[in-house]
Formats: sequence, structure tokens, C-alpha cells
Amino acid sequence: MNIVDSYGPDAAGLICGYLFSPDAPTRPLNAAEAQVWLRAENPPGAFLWLHFNLAQSACEKWLHQNLGLTEAFYETLREESRSTRIEYADGSLIAVVNDVQFDFSLDAPDIATMWISADARLLVSARKKPLRSIDHLRASVNQGAVFHSSTELLVRLLRDQAEVLVRIEREATQKTDSIEDSLLAGRLDTKRANLGALRRVLVRLQRLLAPEPAALFRLLNRPPAWIAERDIGELRESTEEFSAALGDMAGLLERLKLLQ
Repeated sequence: MNIVDSYGPDAAGLICGYLFSPDAPTRPLNAAEAQVWLRAENPPGAFLWLHFNLAQSACEKWLHQNLGLTEAFYETLREESRSTRIEYADGSLIAVVNDVQFDFSLDAPDIATMWISADARLLVSARKKPLRSIDHLRASVNQGAVFHSSTELLVRLLRDQAEVLVRIEREATQKTDSIEDSLLAGRLDTKRANLGALRRVLVRLQRLLAPEPAALFRLLNRPPAWIAERDIGELRESTEEFSAALGDMAGLLERLKLLQ
């Protein structure tokens, strides 16, 4: 069965896998094919993206036995902190990326976390719950989107997350406008409680979705040699997009505080 045509994970927990090569179209591959490719000599610029379901019991064991990922990646899996961040450790980029669930609501926000390890030949992403951003990225790849490096894939995910922040900020702004209109009309009822609840949700989302600036600053100023200058520029631009989205959310939180 072709991996691109199946949604569920295989025996290794692999949900989808793709081989990107500068001299050939992107093609899907399964866990066994990925193992063979990683052991072989491959053309410069070629790399794999493997996406795993950590909720499958055999997944982490398979990762340990077959991919040679840095121990820093597994330490990140075990950490209690789920805040978004990206850092360079032991020759790889290690990232924690948060996204909202498909049925996201400001009244009952549900956040899912994805862990990433990336080097010049391999990007591994792993999650326990489905994420919007990964499904969007899979759809783009299946529709023929071209990615030239593992870092470019990672930047795409970060940009998708910035768009999530923008959508949440817009939805929260609409709710705030509605509450403010009710207050101005003299309908006080439970609006103060609504404002407080909305503030708490946005603070939590801001904490989880916002990347840690110190780690990004270190990475941008001392990037690994295998990351192309073009990708560093893209990463810098995505950081600026995040900063703009966070600035808008901070302004909305201040407005909510004043209304409350």
C-alpha cells in the first residue's frame, strides 16, 4: 500500500514519509524504504521527511533503533515544558511546535504538540494527536510543492503556526468587540467573567504558541554550517511574522484588561 494513500501509521508508527531530491520528483516511501535510503550513499541535496505517531507503542523504540537521532530529541520528548522553541543541539535542529486541534474553540482550546529533529539529510516530526499544520503540509507536498531542504520544511511549519496565531487573534478580537458592544449598551450580566476567561485562554495560547526568542536569536546568529543562507533568511522572516502576531495578541490582551 502506498504511504501517501494511507492516513494511519504503519507498524513503525510512520504516518507518512517523503523523499525530496534535487534531480527527481518528490516521492512517498515507507519505513523500510527510509531505512535503506539512510544507509546508502545519496546525491547532495536529497533529504527525507518522516512523520510519526508517538501514540503508537512501537514508535519511539523504532526511532531509537533505526534513525540515530540525537539524545537531545528524546530528552525533549520527556520534558514537561511544551512551549514552542527551536534550538541547535549535537548537530541537529531540535524544535517543539504547538498547533491547535481541528475542532479548536476559544471556549475550549485544545493544543497539540509536535517534536522535530532536523539535519541536512533527515527531518523527523512526531506527534501524539493530529495537527492542522502537518495535514496542510502533507497536502502541499502531495499537490507538488517543492522544498529544497529540511530547514525549508521546518520554516513552513513555523509560518503555518504564525498563521494560526493570526486566526486566533482575529477570532478573539471579534469576541472582544461583541463583549465591548454589550458593555457600551449597558448589558453587564456576565460579561466581566467572559472577559476574564478569554484573557486566560489567550495568555495560555501566547505562552504555548510563541517561540522562545533567546533560542531563536542564538540560532539565527550562529547557524549550523549545513543550513543555506537562503533558509536562514526565511527563518528570520518567519520569526518577524511571529513577532508581529505576538504584538497584535499582546495589544488585544491589554485591551481586554482595560475592558475588564
